[in-house]
Amino acid sequence: MKRFKCALLCLFAAVASAAAKDGGGPVPKNSDGKKFVHPGIFYTQGDIDRMKAMVAAGREPWKRGFDGLRFGPYSNHGAWARPRGGEIPAGKFNQTIGIDGRRAHDLALMWKLTGDQAYADKARDFVVQNSNYTGTSWAGTGPLDNGKIYLLVEAAELIRDYPGWSKEDQKRFGDMLRNVFVPHINGGDVMRWGNQGLTAWHGLLAIAVFLDDAKMYDRVWNNVMGLPHRPDDAPYCSGGVWKPEWPANYGEFFMERTKPPAFGNEPDWGYDDQLRFYIYKNGQCEESCRDQAHCMYGLFQMVALAEIFWNQGDDLYGALDDRILLGLEWSLRYNLSDWEPSGYTDNENEATFENGIFYKARTRNSRWTAFKQSFHARGSDGGPAAPKTAALMHYAVRRGVAKEKTTWLMKAVKRQLENNGFENWGFGPNWYYEWEGWGTLTKYRTRWQTGDPGTWRDGGRVSGANKVPGIVKAVDFDFHPAPHSSPRKTAFYPGGKKQPSKYRPDAVLPIRQVAGKWGLVQLKAGEWADYTLAVPETGEYKIYLYFINSGTLAVSVSVDGGRPVAAHMKRAETAAKQFVGTLKLETGAPVMRLRADAASAATIFAIGIEK
Repeated sequence: MKRFKCALLCLFAAVASAAAKDGGGPVPKNSDGKKFVHPGIFYTQGDIDRMKAMVAAGREPWKRGFDGLRFGPYSNHGAWARPRGGEIPAGKFNQTIGIDGRRAHDLALMWKLTGDQAYADKARDFVVQNSNYTGTSWAGTGPLDNGKIYLLVEAAELIRDYPGWSKEDQKRFGDMLRNVFVPHINGGDVMRWGNQGLTAWHGLLAIAVFLDDAKMYDRVWNNVMGLPHRPDDAPYCSGGVWKPEWPANYGEFFMERTKPPAFGNEPDWGYDDQLRFYIYKNGQCEESCRDQAHCMYGLFQMVALAEIFWNQGDDLYGALDDRILLGLEWSLRYNLSDWEPSGYTDNENEATFENGIFYKARTRNSRWTAFKQSFHARGSDGGPAAPKTAALMHYAVRRGVAKEKTTWLMKAVKRQLENNGFENWGFGPNWYYEWEGWGTLTKYRTRWQTGDPGTWRDGGRVSGANKVPGIVKAVDFDFHPAPHSSPRKTAFYPGGKKQPSKYRPDAVLPIRQVAGKWGLVQLKAGEWADYTLAVPETGEYKIYLYFINSGTLAVSVSVDGGRPVAAHMKRAETAAKQFVGTLKLETGAPVMRLRADAASAATIFAIGIEK
């Protein structure tokens, strides 16, 4: 009852908005009109196409990861999807949405990778049998427990285009999510350790993507980023009341106070499930004083949020100067070595990653004050491969940060590959239903796979790799929500107008419609674009360029950093096609790079790849 009253007070009370007025203060994110990418929770179609191509080519670690998934205990399409009834009582979430979420997820992923309808049918059955809940427990860790719905939502997202899942059943599942689960999780968990609120936000973000709900999507972003709520949304829980006289229990690693009788009246106060309060400026995790298993669990919930946001075009990974990466490095340094903090301070500004000083932080909800790093469960590296691999692939490959900044994250993934090869369910026996899983299958990348492939339609992205042989539109270069290493760092505005291309609002290269077709225009010497391919058969492929050229245009095309083929394009006042050269393409998902070697007034429409 207390949690229920708290939730009502926090989420539905008429609290004054902290949104900016008269140009002052932080401004909440508003994504109204957003075109969501589907599938687009932890996986995109580009991820799936990359997996399929690499598995078909027998490339590691994708092949070993796929075999682990295929022969795993939760991918059996002969399993019974039992009816789950209408209520989930306290303590029964793991036995219902937990285990069924794991099964539905793995089965749906198998369908995406194999096309075998039996997997889709069984994934659908597990989702359908978990679509009838009319109530779930608020007790104790209610936001954490209800947040674990994200695996079932992930499965539903993967089979949303499966004809065997009726529109009526899809609507029933979606209505249940909104009416039963959302009320438990749309405020995080303000008076517990941060990982519990983060699990709730993970569930809410997955639901937001599945339901195409921009306001719900923004609610997660604004909270995690410490921004005020949207004026048309319910406020976050208030705060600001500190009572130092609360009774306290003193332990070796932290002091714990009783829960406060009041939260205060400062709107959108922000609690320990916000990025800045869960990972401090030196990289230390709020739960470092608790134990290392919960610490890594919470950090990887933050990674899951960042991966979902990235798939939808927003960059949580880079927020607060790559705070997530710094947090991973701090905790993995402690867990994978004999390193110990060099000292202790009550001042957050005195503690840095480099000096190794431990910040004796008081949590944002004021329940705990840290004394020192806890050695309980030391050695934990986060268990399953999915979040650690996703994080490393983002920072080391998609972002290309310096190796020294990912030292301990690289060690963790390397240990994963050496000790297991694909997946390790980690310290917690229940972690098999707390992660999307199969990271060395789903998230591993070559160093050339820096972007996310797809096509663009009416300003919206449709994820997926370019099929070979075929014609690749020049404007459909791989997607980078943040500017990549092309010489152009900001969007190109034709005619100097301050508006992005209608074709691609994210474009970091100049795009314009010429002769009724969209193309790359006025490329500068040295500018390039990448295109991820899905190659079914190794062989020699002929590369052609489709273009208009009224000046001097020289281009080169290479694959995975190999020797390029190059050619000077002829002058052509109307659309023309010209042979560039022949490249050997290996089976799998190689990346083709088109580079302008000489500046020109030309327009490039497409690259033809013929066997």
